[in-house]
Amino acid sequence: MDYYLYKLKFDGAVHFGLSESALSLYTTADHFRADTLFSALCHTALSLWGEEGVRTLVRQAETGELLLSDSMPWRELAREDVYYLPKPCAVSEKKQEVPANLRKKMKRLSWIPVSDMGRFEQSICGKALYEPGNDAFGVVSERTSAQIEENADATPYQVGSFRFYPDCGLYVLVGMQTEAQAEQMSRLLSALGMSGIGGKISSGYGSFTVEDQIDLSQPFDGQTKWLHDALEKREAKHWLLLTTSLPADDELEAALEGAQYQLVRRAGYVQSDTFAKSPARKRTQMFMAAGAMLHQPFRGALYNVAENGSHPVLRYAKPMMLGVSF
Repeated sequence: MDYYLYKLKFDGAVHFGLSESALSLYTTADHFRADTLFSALCHTALSLWGEEGVRTLVRQAETGELLLSDSMPWRELAREDVYYLPKPCAVSEKKQEVPANLRKKMKRLSWIPVSDMGRFEQSICGKALYEPGNDAFGVVSERTSAQIEENADATPYQVGSFRFYPDCGLYVLVGMQTEAQAEQMSRLLSALGMSGIGGKISSGYGSFTVEDQIDLSQPFDGQTKWLHDALEKREAKHWLLLTTSLPADDELEAALEGAQYQLVRRAGYVQSDTFAKSPARKRTQMFMAAGAMLHQPFRGALYNVAENGSHPVLRYAKPMMLGVSF
């Protein structure tokens, strides 16, 4: 499998709702997860190529010919791009005296630069203390909108949004089997960027451009080489999960044995005009969040999360993992 890195630059504000929040409209995350991306890609494939385009994408995902990571941040520093990974759910192998201010920093830390993974490994092995930087990628804000109904007063409501700094954005990793798939994915992401990803796209949120497409089978610096080597590993001490996902039923017990992870709620509404006459909720599931550390990999699945409609509604839960030595 070949892995590609797609660097996304957002044109304005984004709204990535938090499924674990009852007030998801008023709050926002700073990134989107792989199930959101897969759903958006399917909608885009439908508009470009019809139902056959969606079936092709679903088949590729079900057979493992297509793998998606969650989105992750990048920033430009000294005219070079710095790519970040989710902080691993790893516990130090040795007890260390950690200053209180550093403990607070580590508790708040969500992302680690790829170039810092070696230093983070040293801290897990008890050989050094890892001191994170003060990395921020944008600002959260609220925008007041109004819902207007016929013969009624306007009803104001708040929309939580995130706006990236000019030198920051998100990237995704995509695993594919063929060059034809890579060409298809480039078209899909370019089209998706024009319509937007996340919530409130009809109000102009979530549009982006694909600034770069990097074939990781041809690494050109320390970051891309580290990512390529970790993605290609067949044996490792642990596996770092890059995709918020869920093992299939027959994998669950083995995958969770000795794993360190956090759970995240995945829910939402069906985004289809043809599924049913009235809005329908997707089935709620608890997924393992990206950053989980596993002793062994799993295959995952695509789950049908809505019933009594005109077509299946699939939630993506196939993992992409990095092999790590800590």
